[in-house]
Order: sequence, then structure tokens, then C-alpha cells
Amino acid sequence: MAMLLTAALTLSLSVVLTVTSAKEAAASCSANRFNGTWRSSDARLKRIDVWQGQDCHPYARAWSVCENDSSHICSWGNRRMGDSPDPNFQFVGYNWNNADEVLHLRMQDSSHISVWDHTDYHSGKKVSFTVAMYKSS
Repeated sequence: MAMLLTAALTLSLSVVLTVTSAKEAAASCSANRFNGTWRSSDARLKRIDVWQGQDCHPYARAWSVCENDSSHICSWGNRRMGDSPDPNFQFVGYNWNNADEVLHLRMQDSSHISVWDHTDYHSGKKVSFTVAMYKSS
């Protein structure tokens, strides 16, 4: 009985330490200067949300005006940003049923970024444009 009680206490302590360690690890991630909501007036790329994931990597969700309802914006989905040695340059890739799209985010200062959007359509067509984005408060 004493052995069973000891095993149960050890297991519960192990779970508490594991959960605490995971929270501390996430809290120890260095803050990304991109974190926040970025907006533009361009319907093709209205907004980008950036946040730090539990794995300490930056993640993004891009938004554009919805095809079927121009009064709303639609999310492109969450993506992990690509690893870059330059903290002022990040990229996010999206794969569509008819194209592959890459967003290159270039930090200009704490409240401005420019995003170069490049799309390779499977038909061979290529489209690129740049959008100035401003951090929402």
C-alpha cells in the first residue's frame, strides 16, 4: 500500500513539474518584434496576425478581402514563419489548390513592415506586389 501511494505521489509530482516546465519554457521565448496585428489598405493582403508559438517560433495568419463578400476579410490559415538568420526578415508560405504563395515580411521599424507577396500559379503565371503594413494599437 505504501509503495502504491509513493508511486501515485511521484507520478502527480512529475505531471506538475512537466506542466510547469512547459509554461516556463514558453515564457522564456524571446519576444518577436513582429508580434501583433498588422494592417494595410490593400484588399489582397488586409491584415497579418503574428504571435509566438509554444515552440518559440513565430507564427502568422494572413487575411484578405473575401472573394464572395467584400465587406468581410477571410483568414488564409495559420502558418509557421520560416527560419531566418536576419530578425528583420521573415517569410510565410501558403500552398493553394492552384498556386504557391510566399509572403516576405521586412521589418522597417517597430510600427511599419513591408510585405512582398509572390504567387506562382500552376498555370505558369507569376504575380508579385508589395504592401505597406502598419501595426494596430
